[in-house]
Amino acid sequence: MEAVGVFCSSSSRTPVPYLEDAFRLGTLLAKEQITVYYGGGAIGAMGALADGVLMENGKIVGVIPQFMMQLEWGNPRVTEMIVTQNLAERKSIIFEKTKGIIVLPGGTGTLDEMAEALSHKKLGLFDIPVVLLNTRNFFDPLLAFLQRMVDEAFILPEHMNFIHVAHSPEAVVSYLKNYQPMGEDTIRNMAAL
Repeated sequence: MEAVGVFCSSSSRTPVPYLEDAFRLGTLLAKEQITVYYGGGAIGAMGALADGVLMENGKIVGVIPQFMMQLEWGNPRVTEMIVTQNLAERKSIIFEKTKGIIVLPGGTGTLDEMAEALSHKKLGLFDIPVVLLNTRNFFDPLLAFLQRMVDEAFILPEHMNFIHVAHSPEAVVSYLKNYQPMGEDTIRNMAAL
């Protein structure tokens, strides 16, 4: 696992427990020498994640749209900053450069990023881990909604296996280190059912 993408909140009002988990995750990824690609922000969970990586002298790469840089939302302390034309290009670069996706609690932007990651996996476009860090059981309502999609036959029961739910930063890193690819053919066969 050389590089992961982390999607999370940039809200300045993010409650402390989420910031603590983001910071801890950053330190753990850096200790494992895993490069972190993220949204490039300096506040909220984004800022806490970056601070954790940098505290352990890890490598963190911001990927941020031009309009956000113009609003001065970019983190000046990142190892590298990639400036994109738009949000879609940001996601595309993070998916292209990484071998795993971690989703922390966040808002609609994070939800969009997570949904696209799951769609990519469901369609067999990549075979990488997608992990939700379920701080304070934040994702439980979303997981119930996904189960409703299964119950109503909008997605297959097997598609629930495309998400791994972790309850601590340590559990996220452990899962990434031990991830066994499903095989793109297996994923595509599921998509065809």
